[in-house]
Amino acid sequence: MPFRDIASHNTMMTAHAAAPGGGVDAARQLFDGMLLRNAVSWNVMINGYVKAKRPEQALEVVRWMAGVGVRGTATTMVGAATACARLGRLGSGREVHCAYLRRFEEDNLLFWTSLVDMYGKCRRVAAARKVFDRLNIRNTVCWNAMIIGHCVYGEPGDGIELFHQMIGRGKNGSDNQWVLRPDQVTFIGVLCACTRLGLLDAGKVYFNQMTTTYSLRPTFAHYWCMANLYGSVGLLEEAESLLKSVPEELKARALGGLLGLCRFRGEWKLGERIALRLIELEPSNCAHYALLCSVYASAGRWEDAHRVKAIIKESDKRFSPGHRLVDLNEIASEFKIRERQPENQEIYVILDDLVSKLQFTSREDAQTEPGIK
Repeated sequence: MPFRDIASHNTMMTAHAAAPGGGVDAARQLFDGMLLRNAVSWNVMINGYVKAKRPEQALEVVRWMAGVGVRGTATTMVGAATACARLGRLGSGREVHCAYLRRFEEDNLLFWTSLVDMYGKCRRVAAARKVFDRLNIRNTVCWNAMIIGHCVYGEPGDGIELFHQMIGRGKNGSDNQWVLRPDQVTFIGVLCACTRLGLLDAGKVYFNQMTTTYSLRPTFAHYWCMANLYGSVGLLEEAESLLKSVPEELKARALGGLLGLCRFRGEWKLGERIALRLIELEPSNCAHYALLCSVYASAGRWEDAHRVKAIIKESDKRFSPGHRLVDLNEIASEFKIRERQPENQEIYVILDDLVSKLQFTSREDAQTEPGIK
């Protein structure tokens, strides 16, 4: 093709940005080579970086776009707000909010939902709720953003109350069919709220409702929430039993999560048993050996910890990406630091990532609830 117009470049950039593993970099090369760009070109790069989990670069493109005088669209604002949410940048998020109010008059549910999500992730749940309450139309994703905001980052009881408001509006009175129904993300938030509040009985009810009432299949996140709920009330044995019942493809990951929970609660005997089971399931995964060593270290069982470390050295095993066996003193120091952090902080990091993936990939299919003020 001797000449590519803007539309051709945009199409190729979109295809590259959607490709896994470095596709956004190929899109950027095309973008940098363009002599002329329109708003779509900029939006492809902004949202490409957001989807590639590179929000810092997404905001850099937004600033560049503004600097050269290109007027953004609502899609630009959605990408910018989402990037601010991923980075927890409240100040930048407020700038995006103000820019939208100055430049756009139309209601854009996708933007307002991304704004609710941004304020929630920046722990300004009251501001998120203010935006949410002003919406005339809300879909499932919008409700989820607000429920997650309350349950994970704000007052969990408010999230549970909002969940009941959602399902109370969800059926059509004439034929009793679901117009608006909770999905897997909704229950991640609700179960997380139960964990924070220690509501074991309520958590069991919600977990069962997923399959019996809404025909939803629990994912790793839901099992992990329930395991943390059992753990939050001191029932680690029950948590272990629950995680043993997960589908086989999730078992190693689920037990690994429980092992991490044991590590920080000092339940070294249960942690040892789980670690040995994990090593049996995945003998080549050195992260399990590292966690076992860490369980021993956190319990002060230094001889056992040194023994595991020696086994790793003798077998010349190498750690998978993202894991390493740190010095034992460093492990102990890390344990003491985490002891002072809020309960179950680890799960919120996991859920934040899972929620982001599920929320922003399901928007086009989300059901809409009409006429709610």
